[in-house]
Amino acid sequence: MVPVKDVMTTKVISFHEDTPVEEIASRLSSKRITGAPVVTEDGFVIGIVSEIDVITKRGTTAKEIMSARVISITEDTGIDDAARLLAGERIRRLPVLRQGKLVGLLSRSDVLDFFATRQWACRSCGHAEHGLEQPERCPVCSGTDFALERAHPRT
Repeated sequence: MVPVKDVMTTKVISFHEDTPVEEIASRLSSKRITGAPVVTEDGFVIGIVSEIDVITKRGTTAKEIMSARVISITEDTGIDDAARLLAGERIRRLPVLRQGKLVGLLSRSDVLDFFATRQWACRSCGHAEHGLEQPERCPVCSGTDFALERAHPRT
């Protein structure tokens, strides 16, 4: 299992609950992101604010327009479980917590990048394949010992 702490973004853009909506719109636009966590002064996640919230909701601060229902994970959650959660809940990002405080963010883009740039290589025969989870057996030699390695770019 590959933990999300090995894949997540650690330099997270976040907002405080009293951040003005104009500032949220400006930062989302300038950083070219679609949303970010809303945190307390102590780093606890209390919401998520997205470009849709800015466009469709009335309010002057993050607290007034944020979505308070936050689905989060811990840094030891496996990337395979996190990917299923992102897809199953149809969400774009998951705040990553340590003892309840924000330490990172895992987005669908992070998962896609991991999938595209990593492969599981059979230590017996060298056969490699992409996947979020380690294969149970190699389809070529039936080996069960794999190494996670950087994938070679396809030409």
